[in-house]
Amino acid sequence: MLIIGIVALEPSADILGASLMQALLAIRQDIQFIGVGGPRMEAIGFNSLYPFSALSHMGFVEVIKHLPKLLSARRFLLSQFIQNNVDVFIGIDAPDFNLYLEERLKNQSIKTVHYVSPSVWAWRSGRIHRIKRAVDLLFTLFPFEAQFYKKNAMKVQFVGHPLADEIGFDIDIHAARRTLNIDNDAKIIALFPGSRSAEINYMARPFLEAAQRCYAEDARLKFIVALPNEALKQQFLVQCEDLLANFPVMIQLGDSHTVLAAADVVLVKSGTVTLEALLYKKPMVIAYRASPISFWIARKIINVNYIGLPNLLADKPLVPEILQEDAKPEVLAEALLTYFKDPQKSAVLKEEYERVHQQLRCNASETAAKGIFSLLGS
Repeated sequence: MLIIGIVALEPSADILGASLMQALLAIRQDIQFIGVGGPRMEAIGFNSLYPFSALSHMGFVEVIKHLPKLLSARRFLLSQFIQNNVDVFIGIDAPDFNLYLEERLKNQSIKTVHYVSPSVWAWRSGRIHRIKRAVDLLFTLFPFEAQFYKKNAMKVQFVGHPLADEIGFDIDIHAARRTLNIDNDAKIIALFPGSRSAEINYMARPFLEAAQRCYAEDARLKFIVALPNEALKQQFLVQCEDLLANFPVMIQLGDSHTVLAAADVVLVKSGTVTLEALLYKKPMVIAYRASPISFWIARKIINVNYIGLPNLLADKPLVPEILQEDAKPEVLAEALLTYFKDPQKSAVLKEEYERVHQQLRCNASETAAKGIFSLLGS
């Protein structure tokens, strides 16, 4: 029996973890997975030792608020991985949490893998020394990341992104609209205000107010708010109760890919959803708001020209990024409506999206699974 420890703390990591588990099990069936994982991983047989939802927090200030719980959980998981004598540990993203585990488990002669590059190319570049100490093998989702680590003499492998493998090049918009019971000729803007509580606090109202402004200009528009679960839906409703009174909007739980497929244009918070929107070939506006202190700190230490994955991957401003105090409803609405007023802009974007999609389509989970077995010498 091979025992594999995994820590995946967020919905995007749960997606990666589930796909990787399936690829590993396709090669070898006698594997036990333990650690922290979400519903997708648990559906494949993952044994969560700690509640998935309890460890996902956003921003500098928010993490500080929950620091005692996070530190306690980390110590608990470390002891469990050592007691269960895991053969390999895979930390998926969450570098501040997982590198601690990886460094200490590696000191116990346990093989360690980190899946999803810490953004050392963007900020806190000094972390690369710790990553070298802690990680036997690093998987990157994007090619520019692997190039950076190779220059720093790390064992790294670009595996591509599982979502690029999963999402096809031809999107059936009509099928998605039938699933959502929406007319084929409707003009749809989808809103993705976030997958965490703090994101909803900061982005729910400006996103919905932007939608109202779009509707005031074009009453043919329809709106879908995509949220991952019932708890965030209730938080969204509390935040926006007064706005929803005279403004009908569909709220869709969980099925973000169907929403993306059905949409004409999307308003998204920065993060993995921007990559999903790219893969579904959707014109988008990226927005982000956080606590003033968190944003101030981030601006001081982040050293990149863009925060959105489409812009980072293309290394140019493909889509608008509207941040913090600039992310006013009127600014967001104007950026969204531009795509309807200038269809050629969407056509140019689709060509760029196709090129990036091809680059990231590398059978990521299978490639990563083979890399893990190679590391284990089996």
